[in-house]
Amino acid sequence: SNFDYLMQLNQLAGRSMSDLSRYPIFPWVLADYTSENICLSSPSSYRDFSRPVGALSADSPAHVRAKSTTRPEYYYSSPYLVLH
Repeated sequence: SNFDYLMQLNQLAGRSMSDLSRYPIFPWVLADYTSENICLSSPSSYRDFSRPVGALSADSPAHVRAKSTTRPEYYYSSPYLVLH
């Protein structure tokens, strides 16, 4: 299954369920979580991959840029990883 494949990739990358700083990563692919049925052949069912997850909503990039004074190109970060 896809879950088993992603778990194998995470395991090969050294990720573990027992360490929160190296927790497995699963991609956020779908955009529609409200419909009863999802049409997987429809492009509107998938998220916009041209933007990072932190900038998916229309107001997010402007909101982050307004609050950020040091590095405005970063949408979000963690102590271990910076995503932009």
